[in-house]
Amino acid sequence: MGFQDLMPQEIELVLDKERVIRIGFSAGDEQFLVPVFYVFFDGALCGLTTPGRKTRLAETNPAVSFQVDSTFVTGPWEWASVSGQGTFARVVEPSEFARFAGKLQLKLGDAPDWAALMLQDRFAQLGLYAWRIEMTSVSGRAHGPD
Repeated sequence: MGFQDLMPQEIELVLDKERVIRIGFSAGDEQFLVPVFYVFFDGALCGLTTPGRKTRLAETNPAVSFQVDSTFVTGPWEWASVSGQGTFARVVEPSEFARFAGKLQLKLGDAPDWAALMLQDRFAQLGLYAWRIEMTSVSGRAHGPD
């Protein structure tokens, strides 16, 4: 197999299966790359975070880049990767982000108690910021044995 481009349905499979996305933010002369939990929902990348550097940069410049890798089971020699660009937006209406928050909660259902408590405390202390990335371009590649 070596390297191969992913077909659209294979890209969606990677995006649906994984739960950590790296998002690149840029505004002025400041860049920031950060991993966050996410869920692929209604064709968009969605998540919950706390306000901070990433949200400040996104509110200044909503154009972002992203990457999702699938290597957890196979290690560095057999992988799939999806990269792209999109528009980052805050989701303000609780009824709107509740639709994807439940799916995200299920995806993180294996979190140890200490991690779940840490996230709850962090949201209680800093606030909840729901977000969505509408993808403007996306591509994927894979690598593995023939």
